[in-house]
Amino acid sequence: MFGPLRRIVERIGYLSTVVLVLSIGGYRGVQTEIVAFDLRWLAVRIITIDAVTATLLFSLLVTVSGVMLAREVYREVDSDDRLLDGPRVAAVVPAYRDADVVGESVETLLESNYRNLEIVVVGEPGDEATLSAAQEYTRYPNVRVLENRCPGSKARAINDAVDRLETDYFATFDVDERIDPDFIPRAMYDLVERDVDVFQARRVPRVTGPVEALAYCERLLFHAGYKLVEPLGFTYCRSSSSAFTREAFRAVDGLDDLLTEDIDFAHKCYREGLTVHQSRNLTNEMEAPHTLRDLWHQRKRWRLGHIEVFVKAVTGGYDRGGLRGKLSTMRIVTSLAASVFLVAFTAKVAVLFMADLETFFLLPFAAIAVTVLPVLVRDYRTGHVAELSPGLALVPLVYPGFGLLTIRCAYEYVLSWDGEWYRVDKSGA
Repeated sequence: MFGPLRRIVERIGYLSTVVLVLSIGGYRGVQTEIVAFDLRWLAVRIITIDAVTATLLFSLLVTVSGVMLAREVYREVDSDDRLLDGPRVAAVVPAYRDADVVGESVETLLESNYRNLEIVVVGEPGDEATLSAAQEYTRYPNVRVLENRCPGSKARAINDAVDRLETDYFATFDVDERIDPDFIPRAMYDLVERDVDVFQARRVPRVTGPVEALAYCERLLFHAGYKLVEPLGFTYCRSSSSAFTREAFRAVDGLDDLLTEDIDFAHKCYREGLTVHQSRNLTNEMEAPHTLRDLWHQRKRWRLGHIEVFVKAVTGGYDRGGLRGKLSTMRIVTSLAASVFLVAFTAKVAVLFMADLETFFLLPFAAIAVTVLPVLVRDYRTGHVAELSPGLALVPLVYPGFGLLTIRCAYEYVLSWDGEWYRVDKSGA
């Protein structure tokens, strides 16, 4: 009885909040603003509306973040910044119901340019199909298969592997990833020669159709957004396409069993003061969702996880506090709030369209194009984008879409979420 009622309340609350946020955005958008510049010999007063000011600020931030991202992606790689041999590295690949795609990660890791590499697939008890598919690769001397002793999640699988393996250096990947042969050499150079605690590469969805193109653009825009906060000292690191030392992993007490253990891991590393190096001119690929339903539900799972991390932060779930703790919590809050702001911003852009202010109306689209196109061209030339799908034109929908997703997930987290999460089927495409 209470289940259907909660879902009704959730939907009414979600729709009401969306209408409220759009209304506030539209109302604020038409408000008059006066910008004054007083010089010794000249006084300038500019009368405009809030929608124009918001559009200029948004376009500036998006353009700056896009230039910063493109600059990093295009940066030439120094061939000397690699370690081709050295301490043993364990490449950990958690897998669950992934018999069809386990070869994606394992086969590309077998082509790694690092010599002292052990590839470890961690399967779940009872998942005989995946364990059997992984066992076929044990014909290679540096591949082994473990059965997770603490089944139930990716975080537990990685923690279990780190506990059982005798090495001080680890790399973790999703099972559907295609890993650059220079990932381990580049990561080990940073971990060993530069004494970095965590190394992170860029990871992009493979573009094979319109939905995959939308997923690609979404990741690209978020990588650009991350560039804006990195000068403040916060660098995102994930539980895939990443490498770390045992010492660093112990310092944050491993991965917590959360829906988005990777976001949580990034904040624990920041709170602990670990050094994280993000290298976006090194790119791995992952399989993208192939339907809008899968894309929506996968992103909803990620956003629910983000809210879960927020709740952990505001309820004292982190051991490390102090200034870094406060800044970490602020980063989580601003990320969620910015998503909701983008829904209101959509209404402000609509105000410009209705007011026939075409130049200002087109500015955000131009800024998004400036962010996406240079990196897209680079990824297309290097083969990370297999085709230029018409779905790429939908990229402006990413911003309001994530805002709508955040509002929906906030209600779902409070009213109906029972800890379950949506799983996207992988095919290796």
